Amino acid sequence: MKSIISTYKIWGVLTIGLCLFSCEKEEIGAVPPEVIPTIVVDWAKAAEQSQTALDVQFYSTTQNYYNQNNNGHTGFNYWWNAHALDVLVDAYNRTKEAKYLTKMDSLLAGCYVKNGNTYWNTFYDDMEWWALACLRAYDATKDEKYKTMARQYWTWIKVGWSDVKNGGIAWASGSKDSKNACSNAPAVIIAAKLYQLDNNPDDLVWAKKIYTWLKTYVVEPARGVVWDAYGNTNEDNIYTYNQGTWLGAGLELYKITNEQVYLNDAVRNANYVMNDQVRFSPKGVLKGENSGDGGLFKGIFIRYMAQLVLRGVLDDYTRGLYVNYLKNNGQSLYTKATRFPEHTFGADWANKPGSKLSDSSVQLSGLMLFEALDELKRANLLK
Repeated sequence: MKSIISTYKIWGVLTIGLCLFSCEKEEIGAVPPEVIPTIVVDWAKAAEQSQTALDVQFYSTTQNYYNQNNNGHTGFNYWWNAHALDVLVDAYNRTKEAKYLTKMDSLLAGCYVKNGNTYWNTFYDDMEWWALACLRAYDATKDEKYKTMARQYWTWIKVGWSDVKNGGIAWASGSKDSKNACSNAPAVIIAAKLYQLDNNPDDLVWAKKIYTWLKTYVVEPARGVVWDAYGNTNEDNIYTYNQGTWLGAGLELYKITNEQVYLNDAVRNANYVMNDQVRFSPKGVLKGENSGDGGLFKGIFIRYMAQLVLRGVLDDYTRGLYVNYLKNNGQSLYTKATRFPEHTFGADWANKPGSKLSDSSVQLSGLMLFEALDELKRANLLK
């Protein structure tokens, strides 16, 4: 494949990605990343230790869900627990150990009860995270219950589409005027994945329709960056997770259609995040987006950027840049922002964490990075 990276040389010749591991590019004005200690990390071991910490520090053994934090806050965050299912799928894919299947079943049961004996939720984006996790669980286990759940979620989610603001899925039921990136880009991925499972043409129609709406009204055309929502162009409200699901949406549609525009959109966005020194990757490491909900944002971006690498759709040069970027983030998290011996994380992957207090969202985000790096290692893409 012809290198599609050349299209973006206007952005400082991919300054961060190139300078991460090449002093040659520094000679043409690239900004060098922060020096991060390079040690040999066993990513599988780091992931397993962090999975153990997730259970020990955050899991409610009486209610079977992950608490808000490890300091007595037992709050139930519906959408955070969807990502807990995601990382359990990661662990099962890595180990094939039955204990992770048991944990997945227990989590489903606990969240069903805690959510009021239903999986339905007023927030469409929150149901989308669950649908995506269920699709990955089905892919890993071939257990039909996960596919059935994903289909049910998708039935509920489609109700959120309206002509308000020219289309798009609302953020929450009863809020038709709130059309956010976080309730639309994940929906494209769901529809595209369901199409690949069942070959239902209606799913592909939905995927393309939502993608077109996003690109028209929420993606900033000059840079390819994703705004927070229709009409919200505040530079302080540009988040990593919206970039991740947008590039994930493009990746899925490229896989189905083989239309280059979708892959170009995904690569353009990944390049921007990797190279932007202010909003996204100061000194080559994804910025901290605080704890709470923001604690999950980086991990979501990492998941989809890693998938872009793993799918085998990139030329060697581009893939190498992305792998180095992901590894750089992992090295920084492990050497700077991991608490030992607890194996819990700080929200800022570039700096030493403070107290031992941590939100489970932050733990999940770091886990996604370690699991992704091990997956790249298993695919012989990471040295």
